[in-house]
Amino acid sequence: MSAPEPCQNASLFLCITFFPSERLATAVLRLVSSFCGMVLDDANVSSRFYMAAHELAENITKYSAGPRVSLELALEEGESSCVMKIRARNEASPEQLREVERRLLELKTATDPVKHYDDLICETAMLEGVSGLGLARVRAEGGLDVDYKIEGNELTIIAHAPVGRWRVDEQLEG
Repeated sequence: MSAPEPCQNASLFLCITFFPSERLATAVLRLVSSFCGMVLDDANVSSRFYMAAHELAENITKYSAGPRVSLELALEEGESSCVMKIRARNEASPEQLREVERRLLELKTATDPVKHYDDLICETAMLEGVSGLGLARVRAEGGLDVDYKIEGNELTIIAHAPVGRWRVDEQLEG
């Protein structure tokens, strides 16, 4: 798995690499929840990013073909706005990579993310064991954009959105 690449303009950056297990993912998500709650001014925005982190952590641990996975959070400051990014990485089998790429292309090209999510709910309602709804939920319910990159057998999924104000150093101390 490649090393994390914090953005040059990241004001805050957190990377957690761990063995793909549900127990570790749960512990990582507690840290993500604390991080979001501490740095984001808006509880609604914080909960949307937590939900995205939960869906991504669940996917990278469930579908990992490698010995470790990673979850990264970055708060990047631009000239006129801040963007929060959650980046999830794992190694996957060629079959899994083809399937997730198909799903991600459908998700990215969907003109109406909520309709796409609703359609997936109907399509998968009678299937056992696989729903495939997590990434669509991130886009539809969370309002986050979803991008991805596949390099060899490594999959990186990035969920991101502009965020309003964030708590600067003085606010974090109190």
